[in-house]
Amino acid sequence: MKIFILITAVIELVAGMTLFLAPEMVPDLSGEGPVSLTLARMYGGAAIAVGYYALMVWRNFNPGPVSGFLKTFAVFHLAVAAAAYAGYIQGVNSFIGVAFLHGILAIVTIYYLVKSNRNAV
Repeated sequence: MKIFILITAVIELVAGMTLFLAPEMVPDLSGEGPVSLTLARMYGGAAIAVGYYALMVWRNFNPGPVSGFLKTFAVFHLAVAAAAYAGYIQGVNSFIGVAFLHGILAIVTIYYLVKSNRNAV
């Protein structure tokens, strides 16, 4: 689980920094207007925050922070997967990859959440 938390931290920090500092480098955002780029930067800021949170949980690995991390990240990944899937349904075909990635991360997060709750009983 600790390795999963570190991988999650790295993914979110890299994605967040890219979207925050250079959203126009993302192929689907090149040529977009200021509203789209600002929204991408806002998501980038959120991704940096959750990536930092994951990094702190990884560094200070113990049951309390891990439980909070798993609950928070399950909600985060499910919400992003749902939003990306909604974008895909509306015709943004490239969002299916985002929906799939966050869906997989949600499933793995929920798996660890259930597993950690079973071990706590």
